[in-house]
Amino acid sequence: MIKKILVSTFFLLLFSNDLFAQGNNTEETKEADLKYYMPLYLDIPAEMNVKKGYQELNLAGGYADFKNFEGVRTLVEYDFAPVDNLGFEIEVPFIFVHDKLKGVSAPESENTTVPEEGGNTDDAMALRIGFNYTFLTLPEAKTTLSAGYFNELETSPFDEFGKPLFVGNVYNPFFAAAKIWGQRLQSMIYAGPAIKQEFESNETKTQYRFNTILSYRFGKGEKESFFGLECNQTFGKEDKPQLILRPQVQLQMTDDFKIGLVAGVPVMTSNDLNASGFLRLIYSMP
Repeated sequence: MIKKILVSTFFLLLFSNDLFAQGNNTEETKEADLKYYMPLYLDIPAEMNVKKGYQELNLAGGYADFKNFEGVRTLVEYDFAPVDNLGFEIEVPFIFVHDKLKGVSAPESENTTVPEEGGNTDDAMALRIGFNYTFLTLPEAKTTLSAGYFNELETSPFDEFGKPLFVGNVYNPFFAAAKIWGQRLQSMIYAGPAIKQEFESNETKTQYRFNTILSYRFGKGEKESFFGLECNQTFGKEDKPQLILRPQVQLQMTDDFKIGLVAGVPVMTSNDLNASGFLRLIYSMP
């Protein structure tokens, strides 16, 4: 029921008439390169309406508390745009899971294609490469549509690294839509299937991701920042549904540096997640 309500609410926000419009700003509605803030936890490559020459480096890390274990997730991410409207991302995430109690390990993740917060039994890393192409911008409606793809190649656990080197792959095409309401409020959805292939057995499982964010920007000019609510949902025929709410804030510290803070509030999970936090440092390269 909660999932249906959230999905319906965000679709209504995105595609209904502009209920939040605050007057008719001619210059804004004619501006093609609309700026949208990306979600801080599960983001998409680069930005929508990205411009040629865009480069961004992200360093991030977070802590997650589970019932019987705890996990640390770190990542290094590089985003760039070789041409207008086409952005790429290269990300290397690391996951470390530790038992809270001796003899108690993290639950097996066989029933979950892509567990949230890295709640796997084994420590692991991956190579994540993706792209995002903005194919339609509607300035009068302050709306932008894009499509893209993520490919995540998973390695073996650290204690068995190289035996074999890669154990699986996740194929994740997605569609994204964003809209600005009035002057400062904006909404975004991005969704698509995550198809995981296990190399040893050659078995595949499919999970569907539906991510949304509602954000409000504040400040002016070079100090413009935002706070928002990111909602990450996953569901599938073979998987237990997951729903995690992530209140967040991004602060523009200098012309080139931003900092993002995210809290994780689990509603439904497959791995007994209690709570989590995430920090992202963002450097916009000149």
